[in-house]
Amino acid sequence: MLKKLFAAGLLLFITATANATPITRINGSFDVFGIGQTTLNANGEIAQVDFSLNSTLFPVLATGDYLDYFTSDSIFSVKNPLILSNIVGVELWTVEGFSFTGTSIRQNSTQGASTGLYIIGNVTHADFITTETEWFFSTQGLTNDSVNVKSFSSTVTSPAPAVTVAEPTSLAIFALGLMGFAARRKRKSV
Repeated sequence: MLKKLFAAGLLLFITATANATPITRINGSFDVFGIGQTTLNANGEIAQVDFSLNSTLFPVLATGDYLDYFTSDSIFSVKNPLILSNIVGVELWTVEGFSFTGTSIRQNSTQGASTGLYIIGNVTHADFITTETEWFFSTQGLTNDSVNVKSFSSTVTSPAPAVTVAEPTSLAIFALGLMGFAARRKRKSV
């Protein structure tokens, strides 16, 4: 009797699990291209971007989970102006039910007429678990009448690529582990 009850419970669990849609992290990327007026601070970093020179922005080259949701008519709505001193906890863009809320700036630099900016944040969507995402934004110099009007390209990557820096402590622990494996192997062969 106990075996039959267990089997019935297991069958019920398998059936319920098979019908449930698994919710996973967002995995994929897409690009957005356009024109932006950038304002730089004294350090040559982007302080603000004005996207109003674009009538409509469309995501392209979508991969992974984004590909399944985007169409050729999908509209990328971005906070305008994008003020970089105020991104933490702010919704910076939305597209097809995905929304990106900023948490930090990983890098903001300018070399010559080109700038590069990495914004880290969380992308949310009803069908997925909130996922840490990287929004890379770069501009290419198109100064027009002394105004920093530039073409821009941006790439959204989910989940955010991990930035790993080997710490001395981590390296020491790794070295101790290797020495332990070597000692154990030597002891086994004796």
